[in-house]
Amino acid sequence: MLAWEILANRAGPLLLASPDAVAIALWTERTRLLGAASQTAMASLAGLGLAIAVGLLTAMIDHSSRFGRALLAPWLLAFQVVPIVAIAPLLVIWLGYGLPVAVATAFVASIYPIHSAGRTGFLAPSQDQVDLLRLYGASPLQVLLDLRLRAALPALFAGLRVAAGLAVIGAIIGEFVGSNGVPPTLGQLVVYSARSARTDLCFAAITLAGALAAALQAGITTAERAMIGRWYGVDANYRE
Repeated sequence: MLAWEILANRAGPLLLASPDAVAIALWTERTRLLGAASQTAMASLAGLGLAIAVGLLTAMIDHSSRFGRALLAPWLLAFQVVPIVAIAPLLVIWLGYGLPVAVATAFVASIYPIHSAGRTGFLAPSQDQVDLLRLYGASPLQVLLDLRLRAALPALFAGLRVAAGLAVIGAIIGEFVGSNGVPPTLGQLVVYSARSARTDLCFAAITLAGALAAALQAGITTAERAMIGRWYGVDANYRE
């Protein structure tokens, strides 16, 4: 913080806002910032929720069917390698301005870590465990849901923590090009304040975006400790 203050004083407020200027902007613009943060949070949560549903489904198909794996592979590769910034303008053409674009970019940004974590987690059970369930007459679907899905939870939560941050990043990128400021969003405020040389407001919006991503990750960590903490010793790891 001290280094930031020194650099800000040397650069001037037009280039770099000082920490106290950012704090003042957080307070004086709190109504607009909180409204924008609520819109970005809504887009991030909706995109992350869609990514969880679709990512788990594609991971199940990938694990269960060789034909399904071949069918999904090009699309999943596209989600991973195509820059979101490149497709965001197309999403504006297809979906129009507003929340749907931010939800779509949040979904695209966060689906692959969930799919990859699910695919890895489904391989966690040993063959002996699978054979035991089959010996008792379990169907392939029962093995998948009752054994593999539960064994995949540690990997899935690890993927979710990565996906939560990416969902916020994806939503803000969608808001860069798909938000017209009604209602305000964090992405739109970043672009507006940068163009207006309001670096204090720009940093304030970035601070709230980081807080939003941290809050999502904290919620996922809390859910992980509640669901599998005792099972996998997660609580002990966090205490260390």
